[in-house]
Amino acid sequence: MARGQANTTAAGIWKKDSVKDVAESVGIANLPDEVATALAGDVEYRLWEIIEESIKFMRHSRRTRLKVEDVDHALKARNLEPLWGFASTSHLPFKKTVTPTGIVYHVDDEEIDLSKVLKSELPSVPRDVSFTAHWLAIEGVQPLIKENPSPAELAKFAPRASATANVSTTDASGSTVTPLVKHVLSRELQLYFTRLTEALGTAGAGGSSSQEMRDAALGSVRSDPGLHQLVPYLVGWGESSEQIANHLDDLSALERALDLFHAMLENPTLFIEPYLHQLTPPVLTCLLTSSLPPPIPNAYPSPLQIRTSASSLLHLLLTRHSASYPSLRPRITKTLLRGVGGESRGLGARWGAARGLSGIVGGMGGNKAVREWLGGGLKALGETLEAEEETEVGERAEVVREVFNVLKASLLVTDSDDSSLAAPPPMHELHDRYGPLFGQAVAEWWDRGGREIYEAVPGASAVDGDDEAGSAMEE
Repeated sequence: MARGQANTTAAGIWKKDSVKDVAESVGIANLPDEVATALAGDVEYRLWEIIEESIKFMRHSRRTRLKVEDVDHALKARNLEPLWGFASTSHLPFKKTVTPTGIVYHVDDEEIDLSKVLKSELPSVPRDVSFTAHWLAIEGVQPLIKENPSPAELAKFAPRASATANVSTTDASGSTVTPLVKHVLSRELQLYFTRLTEALGTAGAGGSSSQEMRDAALGSVRSDPGLHQLVPYLVGWGESSEQIANHLDDLSALERALDLFHAMLENPTLFIEPYLHQLTPPVLTCLLTSSLPPPIPNAYPSPLQIRTSASSLLHLLLTRHSASYPSLRPRITKTLLRGVGGESRGLGARWGAARGLSGIVGGMGGNKAVREWLGGGLKALGETLEAEEETEVGERAEVVREVFNVLKASLLVTDSDDSSLAAPPPMHELHDRYGPLFGQAVAEWWDRGGREIYEAVPGASAVDGDDEAGSAMEE
């Protein structure tokens, strides 16, 4: 049969009986044989067109097997509705059935017994769709949780050891914690870290050249924007046994570590927040420890200078990051209050705690909790200070002065100004209210904050116990 002749009457592949079946399905009965034969030839011609068009799409797709998608594209090219959704990797099983009108071929569908379906158990109801979040990695360190790959799986993709370096940290118990992933550190940064620690280590050993190297190293840490990967190494070096942890008797080592931390906090390009839990303990150790060596005349640095530097660093740390961690300032304030009024602290540790409080309380615009906790126990605190032994002349008076400054800083500038209290009350009244040490201080500095403290601090009984201190901080 010639494909170009649409009206041929020669018998082809498409039979006229199939055309009559389709006609009856749409409501056309008794279709004449001549019409059915003509329509069968036209249908076959259209089928040939679709097949040839589909073969074109198959060849342009660099395939040798015709797919359903090729037929759909061919139908679209002919402005016909495509056959969406049909796809099968195997042949459909057809069944032959004899009917009074002739033989009918149909798909052999599986018979389903409805009684068995009704008696069978219903499947479990699927759970609702839910979402959860977890940390894939925190600053390059992947936590060991079930959502993340296991160490065995990570080991398959680990790079060579020569090109990587582990970032190990030491927790409070002294055990070393190694992260699950490798921290890549370039040779340039490794060399920089070595030279930096050498410069900081030689500083103060003698000579102007050592001081110049130290200033240059700290200046680089303070302004260099490319030190992100070195932050955990620098923090670990400062708090490790090389500096603060086991060298409380070496004031030069403590000074080097505090200066390094101060330079890191002043660098605006370094992300320090994940390491605050490692920075805060060594700073508080320098403030509150009683293990610093006794002061030596004309020696540098002195214990007083170390505690002052630690106080300044603590104030800078809270100024920069207390907004991100609201609980940081109350917790540190509570720790410092314990340092001022705790037992067997030593005058140096009490002075350091008071020095730290005066720096952070002054930036809070008045602190009623600190004023009530510390001021309410001035008399008992004075008795505790009198029982402490001085390591140098005037040390007890310096502690009293620093506590006085804390109380003064905790007052609001809008406190009442009563002209009737132009002169301090009798000394016996101040002694009964605050004790001899602080009563004398209030009278001596009456015009420089003593009157404000007298008006704001009633001199109640001493505040004892950490629970009351914690409740005061929560307020």
